[in-house]
Amino acid sequence: MSVVNSARIICVGFSVLFLSLFNSHAYSALNEIEGKTLTLDECIDIGLQTNPSAEISLQNLKGHQERVGEAKGGYYPSFKLSSSYAYTTPLDSRAATSPDLYDTRFYVKQTLYDAGATSNLVEGARQNIRVQEYDVRKIKLDIVLNIKGAFYEALKRRDLLGAAKNSLDSAEKHLEQAKALYGEGLSPRSDVIKTEVQVSNARLDLIKAENALLFAKANLAAAMGLSAAMTFEIKAEAPDPQTPLLPTLTATMAHAYDRRPEVRGVKAKIESAHTSIKQIESGLYPNLSIDASYGWQETNFIPQDRKWSVGLTVSIPVFERLTTQSKINQAKANLNGTKAVELQTLRNVELEVRQAWLSLKEALERAGVTKKTLEQAGEDMRVSEGRYKEGLGNVLELIDAQTALTQAKTNDIVSIYDIANAKAKLDRATGEDMRKETK
Repeated sequence: MSVVNSARIICVGFSVLFLSLFNSHAYSALNEIEGKTLTLDECIDIGLQTNPSAEISLQNLKGHQERVGEAKGGYYPSFKLSSSYAYTTPLDSRAATSPDLYDTRFYVKQTLYDAGATSNLVEGARQNIRVQEYDVRKIKLDIVLNIKGAFYEALKRRDLLGAAKNSLDSAEKHLEQAKALYGEGLSPRSDVIKTEVQVSNARLDLIKAENALLFAKANLAAAMGLSAAMTFEIKAEAPDPQTPLLPTLTATMAHAYDRRPEVRGVKAKIESAHTSIKQIESGLYPNLSIDASYGWQETNFIPQDRKWSVGLTVSIPVFERLTTQSKINQAKANLNGTKAVELQTLRNVELEVRQAWLSLKEALERAGVTKKTLEQAGEDMRVSEGRYKEGLGNVLELIDAQTALTQAKTNDIVSIYDIANAKAKLDRATGEDMRKETK
């Protein structure tokens, strides 16, 4: 076996070992989630670590951070080692000079004045870091909102599943009552059939509720950046519909102007565009640098004649000014475009805040109505059950009361989680920190 093949086998072996260790670590991390009961905060923590969007934005931020070091390169001297060989055909075959020329030397160059080109380049790189930092915050807020929405949806489906089970239990209880009354000759056979249909419909609703919960959990896993096949439970009490207080629209809008990462990010882009114009304008002015070299030059392969030089170089742009002016005009057009983007961003923020505020206002108002309706439907159910048990009511009255009660429970559950969802969307619209679990 050759040395090259042995080296290849060793490299492949190390690669396989590394991938195996990496995969086993990832697999064990997923195993820690599998089958666990997760709170909202835990879901958010997992999502911020595993969602690919968060990793993409962080890597983009690291790339912009490294560009500062690249931009600072203009502050430091540049070194270069050069070695050359030249052969010159002699004009006279009897010339005593050798046609060979060997040259080896070190070069160093230091910029002394560049009209602020390097400093503006560094400042522009730093401003771009701030732009990317706001983008990272935006991505995180979006991830948190998606997780919160999916989490609340899963909780809602869990509670709706409980309501469906209660409805089935009530329907089965009514069926037993109908059978008992029919056996005593106090109700017709049609009452039994109608309650059997009610039980069947309740079972269908239960099947739909069970699958809706599974679907909601799959959406939650996807929002967290996990496989949709991941199985886990969620833990949280139903949020109190009276907990969030509706702030004034004016205060909410001012808060959004101050905190939204999109607004701050576009302002940072405008600052970066101004700096870019200054950096390009430096090309209109002279550039001063000091140059030095030290080396050997001789007609022999091993030169003995040492030479050195030191000088100042002044570069004055002449015809390049036309190209530089075109670049300046392009940068100014980009600045004006970014200002238009700022206005568009503000209008979008205003619309999102108003929509989220109105949604929360509506959800809070609906909560009071659904609570009252639930109380009324519960009372109607108790009266209808009592009348039917005493033989004073009919089964249709009982079924209607049960249907109304089930719908009232559903509306109440939906309104509770609509409030939680609307509050999360309003927090996102204002750029508020959303990592607070509703107890």
